[in-house]
Amino acid sequence: MIAVENITYRYYLQSGNDIPTLNRLSLDIEESESVALVGPNGSGKSTLARCLNGLLVPQSGRILIDGLDTADLENKWQIHRRSGMIFQNPDNQLVSTTVEREIAFGLENLGLPSQEIYERVAWTLDRFQMGKYRDYPPHRLSGGEKQRLAIASVVAMHPRYLICDEPTSLLDPGDRRDILRLLMSIVDEHEMSVVFITQSPEEAAQMDRIIVLSRGEIVTSGEPETVYLDSKKLTAHGLEAPLTTRLSEALRMRGIRVPAGTVHPESLVKWLSEQKLIYPNQSKGMIQSLEAQRQSHTTLSPHTQSDLTPGFLPDSSPIIEFDQVDYTYSPGTSLEIAALRDVTTRVFPGQCVALTGSNGSGKSTMIQHLNRLLEADSGTVRVDGVNVASSNTDLKNIRQKVGLVFQFPEAQLFEETVFDDVAFGPRQMGIEEEEVSDMVTRALERVELDPSRFSQRHPLSLSGGEKRRAAIAGILVMQPSVLALDEPTCGLDPSSVRQVEDIFNEYCETGATLFLITHDMDLVSRLSDRILLLENGRIISDSTPSQFFTMNDFEGTFLPARPGLCDLLTALSKSGFTVDPSCFDLEDAANMIQSCILNENDNSNPKEYQKC
Repeated sequence: MIAVENITYRYYLQSGNDIPTLNRLSLDIEESESVALVGPNGSGKSTLARCLNGLLVPQSGRILIDGLDTADLENKWQIHRRSGMIFQNPDNQLVSTTVEREIAFGLENLGLPSQEIYERVAWTLDRFQMGKYRDYPPHRLSGGEKQRLAIASVVAMHPRYLICDEPTSLLDPGDRRDILRLLMSIVDEHEMSVVFITQSPEEAAQMDRIIVLSRGEIVTSGEPETVYLDSKKLTAHGLEAPLTTRLSEALRMRGIRVPAGTVHPESLVKWLSEQKLIYPNQSKGMIQSLEAQRQSHTTLSPHTQSDLTPGFLPDSSPIIEFDQVDYTYSPGTSLEIAALRDVTTRVFPGQCVALTGSNGSGKSTMIQHLNRLLEADSGTVRVDGVNVASSNTDLKNIRQKVGLVFQFPEAQLFEETVFDDVAFGPRQMGIEEEEVSDMVTRALERVELDPSRFSQRHPLSLSGGEKRRAAIAGILVMQPSVLALDEPTCGLDPSSVRQVEDIFNEYCETGATLFLITHDMDLVSRLSDRILLLENGRIISDSTPSQFFTMNDFEGTFLPARPGLCDLLTALSKSGFTVDPSCFDLEDAANMIQSCILNENDNSNPKEYQKC
């Protein structure tokens, strides 16, 4: 059992000020219990996680791991052995030269016999499907593959308590679902307790208990069905309920009496399927109406189709061109990997283009060619008509036009304060300091980092979500005409995701262009004009969201999970409901379901149904 007793933790700044992070917090974690820890960015989740395995020691109060006080240095070995930690950024815990050695590293430190180490490494490589990477160096893996390895390395040690700081945030939706399922099966198999930090309400709903943290204090705690009943409290803290709960609330507003506390899609589909279908023709008409609206929207948006997709072509010249681009890492060595192969596409001003595909498919490699962080082995990349690889190209000008936010924001945060980091670009352009100050303030406010609170913070003292917003501010302040972002919403709370989404929409409305690498298919469905699907370094599909999320699987080809709403509507369609599975709007979906179903208890009184 883990007992947290009235702990307080504060970070101290060079200025002499301090940042209260955990405030007289108490909780218990029982044996074999799964606990989701949720809360807005900066609420203290990661700090609490580090306290739970003794990496940080609270300034007051105490934490007992099976009765062992984390403040006692003599207990450190036993505490770290019992309480395993998976970090938000896998680079923080990968230390070995090969994947096999990485998994064996922790086991060797436990002093296990050689034969047992061999067996556990083999078991882990098999269970986490990493056998093909056995001899591969971890630093050459993609971000998602690194995270899979980090999880595998900790799980191999069979800790009694597993502390997970957003361990699935970098994984594609299919891997995310598979790894979470695998992780929970191993937890059950070895009777571990797990503390699972996540921004996904769907993931949190799979745990036994949810704890909501805000400003270092516990706001509420309980079973998922109880915690997600109070949507107003969640919204007040920048959080949201699972999609199923929100759709259930929308249906109740329309008089369909979905049971309170419905958090799992299967439960909602089962309950709705037990009701009577009464208006199939009306629903069919609504589907046709929604489809007509989407077609109209597509026609009015001049840049929703590319030259690879049949349909309307824009009149303007492309802002980005890839022409038969190839790129290979470590050519001529045993580590050679073809990252891009014959990549050809054109992107036009004002478009939001989402890049998706499995981990390691070439997405991050592709956008790093936009401002010549990588240079193509063959083929051509042009930005605004200029060949970025030409010796005559003004690279400084290209990099002012193309802003890049990395997958791990700390890779581009390097100054002593957040203010100086965001100000770095404008200062390099020779802008007067007074104007720089105004630009930085506006950029920080735009990403909801209060300048009075964050300007003088060290960038690396920020939470994961705050670092990401600071990195975005450092690019937005330069006002680039092309913005390329690698997993920009990873680690952000729902309120911050909506804020960033608004920024991206405003950005594209000015005629600027957005490249978006993300595994968040809900964000893709709301934001993108086009979706490029990459596999093994090739673009195998270029389509609109409506086309993409209704396409059939290509044999042997990765297709990312669809938005949660599409999956739920597909399940309803298979149950006999006349609904459009490619609907991306929750209110539209609720209207379609309303037109199909009437609560069996109200069949005799439609007027009463309308009042409910």
